[in-house]
Amino acid sequence: METRDELADGIVRAMTDLAGAMGRLNDLIAQRSGVGPTDLLCLHTLNREGPSTAGALSARLGRTTGAITQMIDRLQRAGFVRRRPNPEDRRSVVVEAVPDALTRIAALYAGLDTRSRRLMGEFTQEQLAAVHAFLVASHRIAVQEADEL
Repeated sequence: METRDELADGIVRAMTDLAGAMGRLNDLIAQRSGVGPTDLLCLHTLNREGPSTAGALSARLGRTTGAITQMIDRLQRAGFVRRRPNPEDRRSVVVEAVPDALTRIAALYAGLDTRSRRLMGEFTQEQLAAVHAFLVASHRIAVQEADEL
């Protein structure tokens, strides 16, 4: 039986390995989609959080507003996003993902989704709840670490 410290060490190693594998997968999907890795992250953000201003994307992605503007220009030229007037501030625009583009990207994640759901079928509801809580908390502390850096 592993000790608590040994389990913790194994979990940290597994998280590092998972982060690397997901980074590799995201890089490959970005390449196949014809966008950069940060562009793909922007599309994930728009998909999860909905339309956003450039300023909000800048804060969320940790990039300068100039870099975000260039990224939005690239994504718009490639047909992944569109700009529309901001109904709350006529001096700015809102960026939204094009649904068909999100569908094409989601298709590239279909295998991961299928395999992940198959794996989750091997766990009890209580185990899944614990894994979910751990992942949500791990995301929160990773964001805190990034903000502090």
